[in-house]
Amino acid sequence: MARYFFNVHDGISIPDRVGSEHPDLQSARTEAVETIAERLRGALLNKADVSAWLMNVTDERGLTVIVLSFTAAVQIVDHDGCRQPSTR
Repeated sequence: MARYFFNVHDGISIPDRVGSEHPDLQSARTEAVETIAERLRGALLNKADVSAWLMNVTDERGLTVIVLSFTAAVQIVDHDGCRQPSTR
């Protein structure tokens, strides 16, 4: 099995120094998506800014093999259909 490292960049860089072993790249991809989804859910519930999150997954050689990038925002809409500023 190969070891992959899941490095998060969410305003600060958080390198994964331990990593985890996976039988293949698809398994590492699944972990990356599940991990970032869990972090995103928690951040949005806490009204954190998730406007520029990124996760890059590297292999044992330090080569990037997966990149997850996205932007997420929560907008509150009033009854008249006018957007209200988010209370982050």
